[in-house]
Amino acid sequence: MSFYTTFSTARATTPDPVALRAAVQAATSDATAVVFNLGSGSVWQGKKATAWSAADITATQTALDTTAASTPTLRQQQEIDAIPIAWRAIVLALIDQVNVIRAALPAPLNPITPAQALAAIRAKAGTL
Repeated sequence: MSFYTTFSTARATTPDPVALRAAVQAATSDATAVVFNLGSGSVWQGKKATAWSAADITATQTALDTTAASTPTLRQQQEIDAIPIAWRAIVLALIDQVNVIRAALPAPLNPITPAQALAAIRAKAGTL
């Protein structure tokens, strides 16, 4: 069974959805807690698996009002974070080939790690 409650905010910007979800789950100590916009911009619906306490409602309202705004840079980086496994495999296979070339240079270069490659893609997405 799910429990719902409605929130209203006067904020002029849309909160970053990833940060908002994390803030609401931390504020309510409930991994099932989410809030979503009902289409008007100012009215939001909260949903979680357990009943909403007064403290949960207050903490969620605070999270809704204070979570950092969503930006194009954040949205692009979140898309990179959500790349399907097949695309990640393609990118990392190409990095493996680049590393073969880097190792074969007259003055070999250190290999690029998967974490470095994905961080560079994420950083680049933030500049587009």
